[in-house]
Amino acid sequence: MVYEMEICSNYLYNFFLVLGTAVTQAGAAVITVDKNGGGNYTSIQEAVNNAQDGDMIVVSPGVYQENIEINKEVGLTSSSALTGTETNRTYVIGAVPDSDVFSISSSNVTVEGFYIEGGPSAVERQEAGIYLDEVQSCSLSNNTLILNDVGILLSGAQKNYVGRNLVSFGSKGISLVNSKANILSNNLIVANSQGILLNNSVNNTLVNNTAGSNAIGIFMGTSQENKLAYNIISKNSYGISGQNAQLNSLFNNSLYLNDIGVDLNESSNNAIYENEFINFLNAVDNGNNIWNSSAAGNYWDNYAGNDTDGNGIGDTPYIVNETTGSMDYMPLINMTVLDESEE
Repeated sequence: MVYEMEICSNYLYNFFLVLGTAVTQAGAAVITVDKNGGGNYTSIQEAVNNAQDGDMIVVSPGVYQENIEINKEVGLTSSSALTGTETNRTYVIGAVPDSDVFSISSSNVTVEGFYIEGGPSAVERQEAGIYLDEVQSCSLSNNTLILNDVGILLSGAQKNYVGRNLVSFGSKGISLVNSKANILSNNLIVANSQGILLNNSVNNTLVNNTAGSNAIGIFMGTSQENKLAYNIISKNSYGISGQNAQLNSLFNNSLYLNDIGVDLNESSNNAIYENEFINFLNAVDNGNNIWNSSAAGNYWDNYAGNDTDGNGIGDTPYIVNETTGSMDYMPLINMTVLDESEE
């Protein structure tokens, strides 16, 4: 299982690395920003204003206090991200607390390697560290976002990549609204009110993310056909919460030490299998959902049944909700049985 997870992670990262660098086309300019005057410009917004589609903007370490609007196909990267130097960081702090720090209204934009900080918003629409507004094929990677109302917000966005970001100390970590076919991979979402949110969003893939110490790790609201795989979800009040969620697939996730592992309300036809459940209360299902595949169910730490034939699958079902008939008919005795069968 670990080997497959690494292959999946590396494939997604390499694929979208190509996507993210596609904006640096042959003949495109490299524009430098240095707040101390050592580059082409001293502010990021000034560089964006003077860039052409396909240009790459490289920002030197320092503290930049500004709100940046991006309406053209450009790449923005911290020079420390290019050199791998973690000590010289590039901070972007919102100058206007009620405005998004990065507001992106163009497709094919990359933002990589920034430390992004906003501030609590007093307006109805919360500010975001990075906001993607009805765009596609953007890549957001290796950023740290703290103290934003919403770390990363995708609205009406599709086919974007959000990977290897740290989002913490906000109201919402990563939020997708009316968005489809995006990939969220290898993000660390910790200590937020809500971790990752899918609202009215379809066919998104969440793989290898870690959501910990949030009120809700992952929330699915009126969302369909999303895939959640190989995520680590721990120490949240609710690990995964579904409200009117349909036809989603949750497999190979690890749910540890949440108050409630999975809570599905008014949700049906979701497939939940090959996950590990070690929580105070493992699952709540008030709908009609499927808790095993044709090959295996889930590992439950409180399963009390036996495995008399030694095939690694319990002899009796694991009952999630007897009233609604929600049961795992193939509960796993030990997850290593599944690992060995996949080698």
